[in-house]
Amino acid sequence: MNTCWCPQFPGCYLERHSRRSSCLSVCLSGTSSRLIIFKLSKFLLLREYYIPSFNLTNDSDQFHSPYRYADPASVIDGIIPSPLSVDVVGRVDATTTFVGQELNTEYLFGLFLQGADENTTQLIGTPRSVTIQSSVVEPPVAAVSFISEMEFSTVNMTVPLQIDMFISYDDDMKIVSYDAILRRVGEFMAYTVPYLAPQIAKELNSTTTNVTELIELKTATDVCAVSTQYCTGDNQQYESHDSCMSFMTSLSFGESWQGGMNTGWCRYIHKNMVKYRPEVHCPHIGPTGGDMCIDRNYVEVVDTNPFNQTLLAYNSSYNVADMKGIPANNVAELVKVQTEVVSMTTVAFVSYLLLHESRRSSIVFFLLSSQSPRSYTCSSCI
Repeated sequence: MNTCWCPQFPGCYLERHSRRSSCLSVCLSGTSSRLIIFKLSKFLLLREYYIPSFNLTNDSDQFHSPYRYADPASVIDGIIPSPLSVDVVGRVDATTTFVGQELNTEYLFGLFLQGADENTTQLIGTPRSVTIQSSVVEPPVAAVSFISEMEFSTVNMTVPLQIDMFISYDDDMKIVSYDAILRRVGEFMAYTVPYLAPQIAKELNSTTTNVTELIELKTATDVCAVSTQYCTGDNQQYESHDSCMSFMTSLSFGESWQGGMNTGWCRYIHKNMVKYRPEVHCPHIGPTGGDMCIDRNYVEVVDTNPFNQTLLAYNSSYNVADMKGIPANNVAELVKVQTEVVSMTTVAFVSYLLLHESRRSSIVFFLLSSQSPRSYTCSSCI
């Protein structure tokens, strides 16, 4: 039998899964092992489908960006199903909270798609490649930190931006909650803007060398062009293009962390989504800022938990579906074990078993069967 050693269960040799190049199956017999089977099978699902928008592979430490999973246009146009659940709630620290699949799809995919299609210099780069830095998976929650190479094509420059994300999945492996942190985004912008400024000045036929003035002029020019083209009729925000320019040039561009506040930077971010649903996004680039580009209370922002599904990584075995059919007293014992600093898939847990091997009445031995973990050999795989 073609076997390999499983690090989760020392002494247990697993039959190599026919569909994968590494040992991603667990061999346990009997219904007493169903909790562990559920946990490891969920892990297999994550390895198979892990965040459709990032796709962790078996043999590489690379995370492919959403733009490997699909051209953003194919997601926006509905050609490929969105990796997001219908009721997804997403939060990005430098901007704000987005609720619902359509809104989140527009921001996660449409933002970069629209920017990449422009033939002028953009303040927001286009992700071209993504490399994972760290990752932790505890179904239904995953945490990942990756570096995205952001391209600014008009100046032939690519700059790395590190992003940390906590992601929670529903039972259909759709992302139902995500919390994203753009690490060192202030330094990122401080580094890139001086390189972009000369090209922006050239495109705007401006003679000023003041970087702040150039960025504010660029922001006003792009936002007002979008507003004039798409925000018409009931969606009109400004009396004229000139009134838009007057308002925008008098508005502070803001800091990098103010992408969800009453700033030019916030309106610049949102202008990329206007074409998709003008009735929703036009107010965001207008004088009021709609419900996105507004003044916010720091304490309220920090204290608010907007998510429908928790991002706390409780032990994946402690789910209602996994507990079905398991005697109540065994569930209670399992909870006791889980409140200790041990996990059923770690070396620490196995060591815990070996140290307490005489406690045959313990739920942990009930789960692992009566055979000793030292000599347990697997005969079938899920």
